[in-house]
Amino acid sequence: MNSRWKKLMSMLAVMLVSLSLGTSVIADDHDDDDDDDKHEYFQKDHDADNRTKQQRQNNFTQQKEYWSIWSREPRNDPNNAMPIASPEELIVIVNGNETSIYCIPQDGQLLVSGDAIAEIMGAQAKFYPQSKIAVLNKGNLELIVKAGSNAVFENKVKTPMPTIATCYENSVYMPVSVAANALGYRVTWDITKNAMVLQSI
Repeated sequence: MNSRWKKLMSMLAVMLVSLSLGTSVIADDHDDDDDDDKHEYFQKDHDADNRTKQQRQNNFTQQKEYWSIWSREPRNDPNNAMPIASPEELIVIVNGNETSIYCIPQDGQLLVSGDAIAEIMGAQAKFYPQSKIAVLNKGNLELIVKAGSNAVFENKVKTPMPTIATCYENSVYMPVSVAANALGYRVTWDITKNAMVLQSI
């Protein structure tokens, strides 16, 4: 009886060990599946993030640069289609009032005198001939441009321009998009009037 009891207990112990091992193997397999699922999920998520980042980079590099819009990014398209091919006087319409300004096409941008564009927009301009710096102010808006630089200070924040400012005829010439946009105007081109249009933003 005693030996039977021992055999029965031994068999029961073996069965319990087998069951527990089998269960743990099943649990491990199940955990591995979960890990695989988690890995697959995170991999998909990571791949989606990479695709989104790549798409953003492609959009950034492919985004077109226009002579009439200041993107405030350090890029320029020197092959921009320009309204003029050589320096000349252009008609400018500001909030319905018509005048003219001397413009210089350069590197896909239309450069204008800081003094002249400020006067047209009803802003103040100061030119410092020794340092070749122009300061334009309108209300609480300020733009500081130095000839020979492609960076400006817009309301005390250093910001890139699409091309280098130049000094001609005792004035700093800068992209019209930069001067206008910094002082609260949008620049468009009226093809019928062959004129540049500045509208308050």
